[in-house]
Amino acid sequence: MIIHRHDELRKFARMDIDTAISYTIEGSGPESYSGLSGDISATGLSMKTNKLLTEGDVIKLTIDPTGSTLPPFEAEGSVLRVSTDENDRNLFHISVTLTHIT
Repeated sequence: MIIHRHDELRKFARMDIDTAISYTIEGSGPESYSGLSGDISATGLSMKTNKLLTEGDVIKLTIDPTGSTLPPFEAEGSVLRVSTDENDRNLFHISVTLTHIT
């Protein structure tokens, strides 16, 4: 579903897609972590994960939006914002600015 928010000044529409994401953190070795996307646009995405990330972390993501009109893709991005979930202090909401998509 494409979300249009009139109060937001965005160049690209966001798509509300709940799908699994796997990612690695640049400079932290080969360990892979998992998350769940919330929405995706051409320039960014939001996700939830149990791994605490830091603003500025560079991450490499693999996203396979099964059942969506989007094909699977890989991307690189930078963590823009991090917040703790109100109901689960071990769950983090992460905003990512996408810098490269393949």
